[in-house]
Amino acid sequence: MQLSIVGCPDKKLFRPYVKRAVIFYAEQLMSPRMLENIFVRIKFNKKLDAHGYASVTEFSPSNKPRQFEIEIHPGIGAKEILKTLAHEMVHIKQYAIGDMNVSCTRWKGSRVETPDYWTEPWEIEAYGTQPGLWNKFVKEEKLWEVFSRVDDPDSPIISEPLGWK
Repeated sequence: MQLSIVGCPDKKLFRPYVKRAVIFYAEQLMSPRMLENIFVRIKFNKKLDAHGYASVTEFSPSNKPRQFEIEIHPGIGAKEILKTLAHEMVHIKQYAIGDMNVSCTRWKGSRVETPDYWTEPWEIEAYGTQPGLWNKFVKEEKLWEVFSRVDDPDSPIISEPLGWK
């Protein structure tokens, strides 16, 4: 996989984590053969109205999506950036293997008409897969030693109140 990262906050210290996260998620989601043929550009954009977006930017000669862009809002913090990358990399996989079309109207070959974002099958898969990818990456990198608000997934449970307001 070829990777480009543009506009990363704290380029010197944080960019290596972004790179390792994208590579880690890609290797968990796609075959080595698929990874040989894709290019992903990560672009940080503070004008986004969401945590992130994934899109197809170019197709192969056989009309398969092979170049992608993930836009991430840099103001959401390190933990949310790395979690959002997991979510958006699921969408890259969905595009790359043909589960989802570019216009988001077909899922695994069938036409999809959903009333809202939360019931779209590609979002259900992305939100369902994201926690596992994130926790595996946290453990792999021992992120609790590096970033605040990141816990070791294997640490003992510490009881706390429900937190009613």
